[in-house]
Amino acid sequence: MRKILFILTMVVSLSASVASAQQRCDSHHEDRSGYEHGDRHHPSPYFVSKNKVFFDGRKIKGASASSFSILRDGYAKDTWSVYYCGTKMDGASSNSFKVLGFGYAKDTWNVYFDGKKINGASPESFKVLRDGYAKDTWNVYFDAVKIEGASPDSFKVLRDGYAKDTWNTYYFGRKID
Repeated sequence: MRKILFILTMVVSLSASVASAQQRCDSHHEDRSGYEHGDRHHPSPYFVSKNKVFFDGRKIKGASASSFSILRDGYAKDTWSVYYCGTKMDGASSNSFKVLGFGYAKDTWNVYFDGKKINGASPESFKVLRDGYAKDTWNVYFDAVKIEGASPDSFKVLRDGYAKDTWNTYYFGRKID
């Protein structure tokens, strides 16, 4: 019985992770009719064939099938380019690109959230906390939006969207004090 409960818990957890990444990709393709997948299970919308790469049934032009690597959170890369939800990310460095989780990623020069560059974020010191929160040496972010006045040195994520620093309390990135 414990084994069955454990397996069910793992399946639900993995499904939630895939659904989260799929929702992020869905929001970037709202203009495409028929993109809604409803409750169907899709482990990865990327597919690599002999010499072609596809995302959600459409060919990714210019992608190298021989070096293509599917990452997580909707990201993928080949030798020359980085992709988010099947779209090439301009300026992202394939050689140094790393997915950090919760939609965040970075390369040597920039930090990204859902495939878009976060202006002013420092890749050297950038850390993903949890629940959408992240920080670097100078700023704190919630879903890539800078939280004005938040102190990165004392910032702590609590639970259920709450966080705090020395002076304030935050709820899903908004100051509530």
